Amino acid sequence: MLPMLWAMKNAPVIDAEERGVLMALAESAWSDGTDAFPSKKTIAHIAVVDPRTVQRRLRTLTARGLIAEGNQKAAAYIPSWCRPKVYDLLIPYSWYPDVEQVNAERRGRGKPPLTRDSRPDLDPAPPGRPGPTRASPARRSPPSRRGGDCKSPLWTTRTGGLQVHREGTASP
Repeated sequence: MLPMLWAMKNAPVIDAEERGVLMALAESAWSDGTDAFPSKKTIAHIAVVDPRTVQRRLRTLTARGLIAEGNQKAAAYIPSWCRPKVYDLLIPYSWYPDVEQVNAERRGRGKPPLTRDSRPDLDPAPPGRPGPTRASPARRSPPSRRGGDCKSPLWTTRTGGLQVHREGTASP
């Protein structure tokens, strides 16, 4: 749960694709962010992106220090021909609301405790890429002005003293 909250609210990501990939990893990680190993296909499904996008985003998240390759033995029970790569989310020590609880869980799994040195604060996200621009706003058809039920009067406009009904008939 803690990795999901960090990925959803506090991770310094550039865009929604990075956040989606990070959240897909966080979903399967321990509370300290370690041993996340969903397949690229699973990540793509959760993040609603193409598997090639997942590959690119994993590379950029690794290069920026948000994730790192984890202990590959965590997925050793999966046959080698379909074994996914194990990643660790590098959630900063300072982010955890109760780091002692996380460290107690780590001790139970035979891992050393998290420290400020092992999990330093992350740099803020670099500026994102600018999105597409539009020359003019999209045209939309006018909303229907029909009443809420079959007994409501039809929408009308006044034109030169005549009342023009939607069906094209006019009345004074």
